[in-house]
Formats: sequence, C-alpha cells, structure tokens
Amino acid sequence: MKGIMIIFNQALSEEIVALFDELDIRGFTKMNDLQGRGSKDGEPKMGTHTWPALNNSIYTFVQDDEAEKMISALNRINNDSPEQGLKAYCWDVEVVVE
Repeated sequence: MKGIMIIFNQALSEEIVALFDELDIRGFTKMNDLQGRGSKDGEPKMGTHTWPALNNSIYTFVQDDEAEKMISALNRINNDSPEQGLKAYCWDVEVVVE
C-alpha cells in the first residue's frame, strides 16, 4: 500500500477530484486554503493582497498499482499547467488501522 500527498493550487481542485473519480479511487482527505511557497520557484500562495492564491492538499492511500496510475496522471496535469503548481509525494505504508 502507498500513501500519496498531493499539494496543488486551488485552481486545480476540480481536476484533481475528477482524477480520483476517473481512477475509481474513492477514499481521500482534502484540506483547503493552505498557505505556502514552492521550494524552487513559483509564486507564494498566501491568500494575501500581494499573493492572493492558496493551495489545497489531498491525502490518499491506495494499492501499489493504483499509486503508479495516480502519479502518472498527476505528472500529466502538472506538465499541462506548470504555472499552477502541483507536487505529489508517495511513500510506503506499513501499518494501517481501519
């Protein structure tokens, strides 16, 4: 099982949630209106007059093969709109309490 954390410009929210539907991944936790700035480039997203955009984040836990499909699709979204800002991190999950 893999854990995936996706951090993205709130402008991509509908597209990211639609991706979950497309890949038939039901479970996720979404957090809205997050502030931050990229580690390399891109504009800060702080919800202020100067930096008005904000980020959202989604966490999901999926089977290994689903994670590969998700990461591949997220790369496509990011390549199509690199100015929006999207990062995804994937890790192995060893212990699960359901």
